[in-house]
Order: sequence, then C-alpha cells, then structure tokens
Amino acid sequence: MVGNAVISSFVKARRWLWIFAVSLGLFLVRFLVPTPVAQADNRDGPRLLCGLGLGPVTAGHPPFFRYAYFEYVTRASCGSRAPYPSSELIPLEIGRMLTPVFGLRGAMNMIAVGALMCVLASVGIASLAVGLRVRLWAQLVIAAVIWVIMADAAFFDTYGGPFSEPAAMVGLLLVAAGVIYLGRGRRSTMIGLGLAGTGGFLAILSKEQYVIIVVPICLTLVLASAAPGRWYRLRRFRTRAAVPPLVVAAVLIFLTLVYVGWDFTSNYGKRLHYIQAVDMIFTDVVTNRATAPAQLRSLGLPVSWAQYAGRYYWEDGSVRGSPDFSRYEGRLGDATIARYLITHPGSIISIGQGAAEQAQLVRDTVLGDYPPAAGYPPGHIESRVIAVTWLMQRLPTRAGLLWYVPLWCAMAAVGVAALARARRLPWHRDGAVLVLCMVGCAVAAFIPPAYFAGISTTRHTVGTNLATALAFTVAAALAVSMVAQAIKRPPTPRTAHPSAIVPEFAKRGA
Repeated sequence: MVGNAVISSFVKARRWLWIFAVSLGLFLVRFLVPTPVAQADNRDGPRLLCGLGLGPVTAGHPPFFRYAYFEYVTRASCGSRAPYPSSELIPLEIGRMLTPVFGLRGAMNMIAVGALMCVLASVGIASLAVGLRVRLWAQLVIAAVIWVIMADAAFFDTYGGPFSEPAAMVGLLLVAAGVIYLGRGRRSTMIGLGLAGTGGFLAILSKEQYVIIVVPICLTLVLASAAPGRWYRLRRFRTRAAVPPLVVAAVLIFLTLVYVGWDFTSNYGKRLHYIQAVDMIFTDVVTNRATAPAQLRSLGLPVSWAQYAGRYYWEDGSVRGSPDFSRYEGRLGDATIARYLITHPGSIISIGQGAAEQAQLVRDTVLGDYPPAAGYPPGHIESRVIAVTWLMQRLPTRAGLLWYVPLWCAMAAVGVAALARARRLPWHRDGAVLVLCMVGCAVAAFIPPAYFAGISTTRHTVGTNLATALAFTVAAALAVSMVAQAIKRPPTPRTAHPSAIVPEFAKRGA
C-alpha cells in the first residue's frame, strides 16, 4: 500500500511538472513573441508605481492610453508619495529584484513582473488539472481550456500592465485550484490551503473592489474542509482537521478588515471613493436632466446639480467645478448610493443591466497593447488569443443580466447536484466545490463595479468574467459527466404491485 502511494505521488508530481512546464512555455511565447504585450496605463498606474518611486520611460511618447511601457526608472518626483495598498505590490517588488537577474533595462522592468504572473498562472493550471480526480485525458483537456481562458487578451494583457488586476487574476485561479484539494485528507488539505490562501490574499487585497470576495472564499475554505455531515452542524468544525482552514480564513478576514479600515480612513481612500461616487451618481443614476431633480432630492444633493447629469468626475464641466462641491463632498460616498438603491429597487435592475452589458464586452479596447518600438500605431490592440472574448461577443449585445443571472444559477445548480452525487464519483465533489466558490466570487465581484464605481465597467469586471469562465469550464464537465452516468446506469427494476402477487396457497388451491 505504501509503495503504491509513493508511485502514485511520483506520477502526479511528474504530471504536474509537465503541465506546468508546457503551460509556462506557451505563456512566455504568448507574452514575448514577437514583441511583449501589456495594457497601456489609463492613469491608474502612478497609484502603484509612483508610490514605489518609479516612473515609465516613454521616450517622448504619450504616457497614457496609447502605448504599453515596460522600463521603469527611479523618479525623484515620486519620492514622497505613498503607494496604493495592494497585494500587487509584492509581485512588483519581486519584479524589481528579478530585473537585473534577467538582464532587463531599468530599475524595474514589467517584463519580469509579467513573467512572474505567467509562472503563478502555470502553477494554478497544473495544480487544478492534476488535483481533479479524473483520467489523464480529461486533466489535459481541462488544463488546455483553462490555459486558453487565462491567455485571453481580456485577462492576459493585464499581466505586464501597471495595474492591480494581475494579482486578482492569478489569485482567483489559485483559489479555484486550491479549493478542490480541501477535505481530502491532511496532506491534500494543506496543499489546498496553501494554494487557496495565497490566491485569496492576492485576489482579495488586490484593490478595494475585490475585498467583498472574502465572503465566498472564506466560506468555501471552512465548509469544504470540515468533516462530512450537514453543513450547519457545528460539531463538524470541532475536529483537529478543521483548525487549519479556520486559521487561514481568520487571517484573510483580519487582513481584509485592516484593508477596509485603511480604505475608509485614509485621505487616499476617501478621495478615491468620492470620485467613484461622483462617477456612479452622474453616469448611472443622474443621467437625464429631465429626471435629475427628483433623483438629486432622493440622494440629498442640490437640484441645481442637474446641469452635470451624465458627466463623470474628470470630464470638463463636471460637478467638481461647482462652487457647492466642497459643501456636499461628505455626501458623495457609498452610503449615499446604497441608500438610494435600497429605496429605489427598480434602479438595482436597470443599473445592473447596464453594467452587465458593459461586462459582456469582456475586453477594454481603449488601451493600447504594444510598446512604441513594436511599430504599431498608437492605441493598437493585439488579438492573438481571444477565445473567451469572441464567444462572449457573439451573445446578443443587450443580454446583460439575462445572460449572467441564469448562467450563474444554472452553474450553481450543477454544483449542488454534483455535490449530492459525490459518493459515486469523488471528482464530482472536487468540481462542485470549485464551481460554487467561483460562482460566489463572480457574483460578489460584480457588485462593486456595477453599483459603486461608475466608469470603466468593462475593465473592472474582468474578475467577474474570469471567475465565471473558470466555473463554466468545470460546470460543463460536471454536467456532461452526470448525464453520461445517468445514461450508463441500468434502470432500477420495478416492484410489482402487491395485488398482482398471487399467494402460494392460492396457486395450490388452483
């Protein structure tokens, strides 16, 4: 038995290495050949990189929107600026250390950061594929599909960009890979907690819009790791095996609370929130001058601000130019928006529908993907791998919530059904846990950009779309497996009705 276990572990390790190596090699080709690709800065980059004392080498080209820049050098003007708190700072600092190791130019080169993200994504793909208790061919198919998803331009082009999204993308993948190992014995659970804990840290703390996904991630860590039994029975969590996942979940919750505390008390966080509130109020709620007065009264804002309907914060002629702006600045926040949504439930659907239509686009095409040296015109985007983007854009343009909500419900139903059948096929439990966790993350990650951000909805919903794509891949496999099992299972013989049974004594009498 011990020998078989050792052989099995060796085979799995070798398979993991092969999938990791192939995935990483293909990612690096995708990233660097024939030229490096990344999303251009949309003015968010200085929040992270100027806070690290770094600025891009643009060689006289436009610093924002048009070109991707990889070489960053020390800037004296950034010396006194604190960085925006984000888990992305860790990959950036590692990239700074790797820059001279790789012989790259600059104090920090984003090629090193992008390569690091490719490594983390490859770890997630190999761990997810090998972790599912299915046959080799099925593992390879799932690994290939997940690679195509992670390599899609909507997600991949952020890897070498100056944003917080790369940490969120690879973090979600690591969470998806980690949760399938939970509750399968001490060794597997520790592997799963390592993957999901690291991924949860990267995804949850990447930026303020993702802190909400701490809820589905921590619930999954705790419930999937507990002893078998009904989920609401506390005695499931009194075993020794339940302690590690509770500790990991507690650490993630603590870090999230610290982040939220900073977000709502720092000047940086306060400024960001009221800018987002202005964008949300005047681009999603107060959009028409005819209806603006009533909406502004409900929001507790001056009716005279109807003239700013439809204008976002940085646009010329926006509300920030109003002489009363500083007076009402304290009312421009998430609490005001939340109260309005609660008291106007119809707006929840209409605003959500608009945000879902933007999310359907999947990819933000206003940011260039190439450096100036590549020879492409300003703002040119690459489209070498766009399977997810292409498929999503084949949907009716106004599907919106009519696509997302039924899909999330269907995937959740598949996950619950697979969980109920897990005794027959163990991998059904693995897949069900992943699907339910990712559906929860997709729904949670949709709320902040849809209802509290206002603009750049397509770019801000990449987390929702990635979690949905990961859940859909495994949910489809589960559905096919359950249908196949139902077809193969022989029909249960029917029991004859009692009245049709002839007693033995009656036969003898006859």
